[in-house]
Amino acid sequence: MNKKLFNTESLYRTPREGVEFVVSYGSPSIVEFTSPRSSGDPKVDRARAYLFESRNPKGAVLFVHGTGQKNFNPLKYYPDYFADHGYTTIMPVLPYHFERTPDGKKSGLSFLQGNDVQIAERFDQAVTDLLTCVDYLQKKGFDEVNIMGFSFGGMVSTIAMALDQRIKKGSFVVTGGNYEYITWKSVATKIMRVRYEESEECDQQKCEIKHAIFDKAANRFNSLEDIKDLPVCFTYDPSIFAKMVRSRKKIFFTARFDPFIPRASSDDLWKRMGRPKRYLLFSGHLSAHLLYRRFIARKSLETFNSR
Repeated sequence: MNKKLFNTESLYRTPREGVEFVVSYGSPSIVEFTSPRSSGDPKVDRARAYLFESRNPKGAVLFVHGTGQKNFNPLKYYPDYFADHGYTTIMPVLPYHFERTPDGKKSGLSFLQGNDVQIAERFDQAVTDLLTCVDYLQKKGFDEVNIMGFSFGGMVSTIAMALDQRIKKGSFVVTGGNYEYITWKSVATKIMRVRYEESEECDQQKCEIKHAIFDKAANRFNSLEDIKDLPVCFTYDPSIFAKMVRSRKKIFFTARFDPFIPRASSDDLWKRMGRPKRYLLFSGHLSAHLLYRRFIARKSLETFNSR
């Protein structure tokens, strides 16, 4: 796609009216729908979410997994926990992940490969699908929803929360913002750096020059009306959107020894969110769940229960 023809103003504006949800009841139930924001790949566009219903729900949670190939089933711990404590929880499979992965690709890698226009379009679809899940929860009678995002899931959760006032409280676990830090300092984005070097599309110096206006852009961004003024790579950066969730209740978890989300990236998102209550975990990125899942779940529940 020619970047000059790419219209950033269309991002996150896909209509969601008339989406049909097909539910296969079980434990958990499976909710399927066609993504309102089509990628053109039928496998990617067939959206699926797992619904963990609470017997006597007092609220609802949208839980968003991270990128990768093996983390989905272990992270079901959280929706199970929330359902047991009074929150019906929906856990969508993000586009380009797991059963929504294009043939011949690996789960999650599409968010690390491609140019900035392609990645922006993929973020657009991921956020649209999250908001469609909020629509589904509202159809079930939940006018207000909480959100929890783990790693990459925290990034798209930040954008979703910024765009939808129905999402009232948030838990953000081992996540971050400001892609300058993530692109050049994270172990996970080595493949992205190699591609940049091969295509000469970007390098660290060019990125630093572009991000010289990042603070100003983040401070000026107040609504989707302002997205037209952003460079494409800023349109999917959670730190750009963070200011729009400052007024709402949040909790934040940062891993002290995280090779995937650099500390500068985690700090950047946390500060722009208004410095909510944060716990520094004595762990790495993956071991945060292994060592602290009960603590993370309990503190997140306390946030959702708070007035």
